[in-house]
Amino acid sequence: MPTSRSTDGSRRTRRHRGSLSADDIIKGAFDVAQGMSLDKLSMPGLAQHLDVGVTSIYWYFRKKEELLNAMTDVAVEKFVRMMPPLTPDEPWQRALSEHFTAQRRIFRDDATLADLMLIRTSTYSRNATRRVFELEEGLLALLIGQGFTPENALHVYNAISVYTRGIVIHDRILRLSYTPTLGAGHGRQRRMTSWESMPILDSLIDHYPLAGTSDEDFTFGVGRLLCGFEQLLAEQDRGPAPAGG
Repeated sequence: MPTSRSTDGSRRTRRHRGSLSADDIIKGAFDVAQGMSLDKLSMPGLAQHLDVGVTSIYWYFRKKEELLNAMTDVAVEKFVRMMPPLTPDEPWQRALSEHFTAQRRIFRDDATLADLMLIRTSTYSRNATRRVFELEEGLLALLIGQGFTPENALHVYNAISVYTRGIVIHDRILRLSYTPTLGAGHGRQRRMTSWESMPILDSLIDHYPLAGTSDEDFTFGVGRLLCGFEQLLAEQDRGPAPAGG
């Protein structure tokens, strides 16, 4: 029976390929990927984590891309289960706010899930694609049911969706680079440069992060978007202005 060495150098029995399943490999891949970028996830590293030979993984997934595709399907299902259900009669403002606040929280708390779902959208399976767009369909139906035209409902959804995904990805990039602008009050922002020539920023940097991805920033942005959507609905209800008026 093949053996391998554990992290402390002792010898241990390597599990047989027959005792390994595709689900075991996918779960192990998520475990290994936590705390690192997907680019650094390797088949040999995953094999070591699972105590199998790397050929045992290739038996199920011929290349890393196939494994990432399977992980993406799992990530989509997990995401859909974690999203709050829609209540048909709830105000559209609350529905949008709760939906996208939850989306941001899920992606922020699980960087691997965020990387799989936000960066690899072109690799979604047909089922994963359907699952994601069913969420969108539910929100569009709620918006239309409360007065938005289908076209404006789609514009509303796209605007707040792109804003949410953008702030998540921007925050992810900044965290990977450990940028000083992510937090105020720790002195790193102040040490970035000399602020004497910038009195406005000088008065703010000890109290507010400059990155623009904090909870306060996100809540502010969503609130301003909702105000704009309310204005859109009012304009739509009034209809086009009379010619020459």
